Amino acid sequence: MKQKLELTWIGKENRPKLEPRILLEDPAKSYHAQHRVTDGDIFVNQLIFGDNLLE
Repeated sequence: MKQKLELTWIGKENRPKLEPRILLEDPAKSYHAQHRVTDGDIFVNQLIFGDNLLE
């Protein structure tokens, strides 16, 4: 039998309802390369900044 590991804590079953969030780009925190080095370069990287605390 294969053993399965998981994280458990008191109240894990009581997950809060989360409302959907809209992510907006903050140009002050963004970095865009000035030019492509090769034709295969991909410019779809994103940095997501914030916290994961529920209010």
